[in-house]
Amino acid sequence: MNWDLVVIFGFVLALTALRLHYKRSDAGGLSAGDQTALSGAMETARRLEQRVETLERILDEDAPGWRARVRA
Repeated sequence: MNWDLVVIFGFVLALTALRLHYKRSDAGGLSAGDQTALSGAMETARRLEQRVETLERILDEDAPGWRARVRA
């Protein structure tokens, strides 16, 4: 058996396995900075949703038919 071919084949196989391993681990999740940004965006969205709900409640009290006028 030609050991040179076995060594070359093993080397290529090892490099391919390492490449696939790191490619998978890089795509595995969000970085810490991305998680922080996502958390901040979710908090902003929650606050905006509360504001819209408050405005709708105020409009329901002050102008009872406002929803029908907006849709028309």
